[in-house]
Amino acid sequence: MIRVVHVLTRTNIGGPSVMLVDLLEGLPAKRFEQAVVRGAPVPEEGDYLEGRMVNAEVVTIGGLRRSVGVISELRSLFVLVRTLRRIKPDVVHTHMAKAGVIGRLAATLAGVPVRIHTFHGHLLHGYFPPAVTRLVVVVEQVLRRLTTHTLVVGAATRRDLMDARIVKSETSTTIMPPVRSLPRINPSDARRRLGLPVDGVIVGFVGRLTSIKRPDRFLVLAAAVSEATFVIFGDGPLREKVLKDAAGLPNVRVLTWNSDIALVFGAIDIGVLTSDNEGVPLSLIEAATLGVPVVATDVGGVREIVDDGATGFVVANDTELVATTRRLVGDPQLRRSLGERAAILINERCSMDTYLDVHAKLYERLTST
Repeated sequence: MIRVVHVLTRTNIGGPSVMLVDLLEGLPAKRFEQAVVRGAPVPEEGDYLEGRMVNAEVVTIGGLRRSVGVISELRSLFVLVRTLRRIKPDVVHTHMAKAGVIGRLAATLAGVPVRIHTFHGHLLHGYFPPAVTRLVVVVEQVLRRLTTHTLVVGAATRRDLMDARIVKSETSTTIMPPVRSLPRINPSDARRRLGLPVDGVIVGFVGRLTSIKRPDRFLVLAAAVSEATFVIFGDGPLREKVLKDAAGLPNVRVLTWNSDIALVFGAIDIGVLTSDNEGVPLSLIEAATLGVPVVATDVGGVREIVDDGATGFVVANDTELVATTRRLVGDPQLRRSLGERAAILINERCSMDTYLDVHAKLYERLTST
């Protein structure tokens, strides 16, 4: 039996939490005993574990949440070291930036032999001023020495991290978020259940309402393409601003996050990703799984999911975003052909079996040495 403790900044609604639950539910309990240490949930971002029966002990340490403060960080480090000494894991597997720092330090101090970190994206572009970004790079370069192995979501992100000398090729592995089985829901039924117009084309934004995701860009797009209905599904720190800015746009609806992803994408004709930075966006995988074509900004690992012109479109600027979205709104046959192709290819690229197998074999290999 291999004992694994996952450490996360928070289990908010988003890719890292979804991928964690895939591990908790997918790895065989006879071979792996898993636990989760997380920061306190932030109400406006939701808690992905709420209401879920996961086969793992869940420990909440308030100071691990996203906010930064020296006393809070030292207290979190102390509590986490104590928690790890109690659980005595074979592996500490950290996720997200802040938990990656505190988690790897705590695992080292607690004498945990195997320390794995997953980069679900990176903070090298679009988050901080240049001086802060340089500091982040230095910290991660130091932490590399405390890390047994690194998993990176997406080949493009891994290349960026290798160029920054944050990870090494010989001690890192690329993984992809796995496809989960999602039922297809009749579009008219989905729209009725969500209170959306049954007729017409619906363009959807699915994600956290934060500056890096650029919901403001989505609203500008909606103003330019008035012939479609634009719907935002999400929560986050910018929600009140988004509601205020959307109030003057008659073709925009802002809904809260809905965990029924099949229902959400069942109602959407076109998915749009407007981010300034991404790892491998889970929303694009979910859209492809359900045959929904997408238009996405050319960031991070988007091209690892979207074949430009074959399963959706990747755009370089806001002008292309408007023109491409308008084209898809007016061409139902193109939407259908792109979506059908996307549903076929996504299962080849994002296999759940491969995702679980990579983790299982890595845990077994590193604990056997």
